[in-house]
Amino acid sequence: MQKLLKQPLLTSAGGELQNMTKSEESISKALNLSLKNPKLFIPALVPIIVGTIFNFLAYVFATKYYIGMVEVTVPNMYISLGGSLIAYVLGAIAGFVVVDMANDLLNDRPADLKKSLNLALSKFGTLILAAVIAALLSITIILLPMALFIITIVVVDGVNAIEGTKRSFNFVIKNLKESIIFILIVIIVQVIFSLVLSVIPMIGSYIAGIVGWLLNIMFLVASVCFYHALRGLPPPT
Repeated sequence: MQKLLKQPLLTSAGGELQNMTKSEESISKALNLSLKNPKLFIPALVPIIVGTIFNFLAYVFATKYYIGMVEVTVPNMYISLGGSLIAYVLGAIAGFVVVDMANDLLNDRPADLKKSLNLALSKFGTLILAAVIAALLSITIILLPMALFIITIVVVDGVNAIEGTKRSFNFVIKNLKESIIFILIVIIVQVIFSLVLSVIPMIGSYIAGIVGWLLNIMFLVASVCFYHALRGLPPPT
């Protein structure tokens, strides 16, 4: 099974493997890994459900105000913000769990949802700080590659959030070209799916949100594959 997981999805007509960058190889391997291990998507269900419920409630208890004689209805800001905060925290926990499960699979260990969840909860402060740092770095755009690997490094290397941030910077700078290619693929795929699904009337935004969460999971797995490939990480003892 491990041999199958290491085979890229893309092959040439002659049956030979196409030359791919480490970014493409990692994403291909992550897709294989995710499809063969659907349990990797389970952690994402909780923040998806919670976020969807709060979005629905924000419209049910919408805020109404008037501009002149025109009544304007907008989603309830407090419910939306509260739901976003809760979903973000749950998403951080889910991300930690997914990375740990993917890391186990890459090291020929079975993915254990309970074990990974217990680990995430035992390091709750670390993962929340790492998630906040990653979010702040993401705002700058230029530091987005560093932000993407913080959680991965914190989990895989077993370090705290600050050390994970330092190692993320070092890793990206050392592998700058491949890291840029990787992040561009992530952004392009996310944007394409978001634009295409958002045009669907009524439910498009909800579907785009769900697909976005699932893509986030796959790219999280890809980040672990990418980190393993370029760091040359040996299986932990």
